[in-house]
Amino acid sequence: MDLAELIAGLDVSRSTPSTEVVRICDITEDSRTVMPGSLFVARKGHKADGKRYVEDAALAGAAAVLTDDETLETPKGYRIPILFSSDVPSVSAMIAERYYGKPTLHLKVSGVTGTNGKSTTTYLIWQLMNRAKHRCGLIGTVIVDDGSEVADSNMTTPPAIELSRSLGIMVETGCVAATLEVSSHALDQKRVDGLRIDVGVFTNLTGDHLDYHKTMEHYAASKARLFELLPPDGTAIINEDDEYATRMIQGCKCAVLRCALNAAPNEADPAQPGECRATVLEASITGMALAMEGPWGVIEATVPLIGRYNAMNVLQAVAACYAKGLSREQICQGLPALTAPPGRLQRVNKDSDDISVFVDYAHSDDSLRNCLESVAAIIPGRLHAGAMLRSSAGSARPTTLPLRHDRAPTGKLWVVFGCGGDKDKTKRPRMGAVAIDIADQVVVTSDNPRTEKPSAIVDDILVGIPKDLRDKLTVQVDRERAIRHAIESAQTGDVVILAGKGHEKVQIASDGAGGTQSVHFDDSEIAQGCLEARRQSRES
Repeated sequence: MDLAELIAGLDVSRSTPSTEVVRICDITEDSRTVMPGSLFVARKGHKADGKRYVEDAALAGAAAVLTDDETLETPKGYRIPILFSSDVPSVSAMIAERYYGKPTLHLKVSGVTGTNGKSTTTYLIWQLMNRAKHRCGLIGTVIVDDGSEVADSNMTTPPAIELSRSLGIMVETGCVAATLEVSSHALDQKRVDGLRIDVGVFTNLTGDHLDYHKTMEHYAASKARLFELLPPDGTAIINEDDEYATRMIQGCKCAVLRCALNAAPNEADPAQPGECRATVLEASITGMALAMEGPWGVIEATVPLIGRYNAMNVLQAVAACYAKGLSREQICQGLPALTAPPGRLQRVNKDSDDISVFVDYAHSDDSLRNCLESVAAIIPGRLHAGAMLRSSAGSARPTTLPLRHDRAPTGKLWVVFGCGGDKDKTKRPRMGAVAIDIADQVVVTSDNPRTEKPSAIVDDILVGIPKDLRDKLTVQVDRERAIRHAIESAQTGDVVILAGKGHEKVQIASDGAGGTQSVHFDDSEIAQGCLEARRQSRES
């Protein structure tokens, strides 16, 4: 593609006359992947400065270099244009989108942001769209579906160039829609600035990633950028029950659908235009019955997910699919077959087991609270069965959900969890406080300690646990032993939650030399092995 076409109308100046024709056959930010004809984006990252590798890129055949340094010169012996922009992240995202054929002009794209619920909501949208035979791709924390294959993901929101490349493949393979998880890091770093996102979804905002954002104000502002980027004919779908809902749409130019959970159906107060409501009619360990009201009318369906927050995830997924063109009938057909993404309250025990075991990705105090309260709410006789549900006005009040007790457990709630190393330390004592407040038995362990000492992380967690409640506490730094302890010690009817790692299949720890190493570790695999041993013990 002609370089002049790629940069036309953008905030880019060049060191060579615009009459010179330069053909671009690739775009990359990694000098090691430069090939003849590449546009090398020499920007400063968190670990390295791309400007240090311009000569390497030129030697490999780069056709042009994009930088934010006006003083950068062409390496001696080479005649390649140097492009300058004061906003390289945004400009490179727009260039990538052009290079790959402006794929988001050919796709109905939804972007989901929030502290918790992004993975589940995008996964539900993806399922509903595809079950309605509207081929939909997905880019998120758990998987990537680019239309040609479904593969494990290694990043919530990839860099801009990789994003547009994947979206281009979706168009080539016949996709008509795409759904993306959009992280606060990606929004702050302008990775999605080149995309046309038609539907934006805000799930919630709670304390997390403050090691990066420093303040909640900056964190909220980063999330809100998604809704500033939506076009006037787009749709913003907002969790009205969240305190940051208003902040999210301050700069929004498009229509807004406000989603809320009702404590109970209210026939005398029908939803108004722009409102979407969900009511949990019935709940059990295997799923819940929902009534959802919105511009589609009223939908009643049973979905195999549990928890108040999953009721909101389903409601927002329904609203997003409706905004993307699905009919009420198509949505109704897809709801009963929905599944949660791997590691999101994933049930790993068999029906024949005498205890229930779930694996969940909850790794912040708010997500851990939501997870534990959701499960506690369907254990008959527990105090937390009176779950706190919010009305559409946002006021919280305790409401006892109708429970199906046919297969529901009747025991105690266990949680096994830790906190990641080299990450936000402020949430560690808060997670300890949440766990000890809700669960009957708490096992504190490791969760990707990275370069930190696991025992030091555990000590930070214990700060949030009052000493007079530590009779409910077990500390086992080795995560496999912690899981085994919980599953072996649980009594018939108990529920065990393995929180923090979810879908992850590695444990990241110190290599003893200042770096890290990854070893295979899968909570669900460990749990299934412990459950099998428990079955054999019961049968012997």
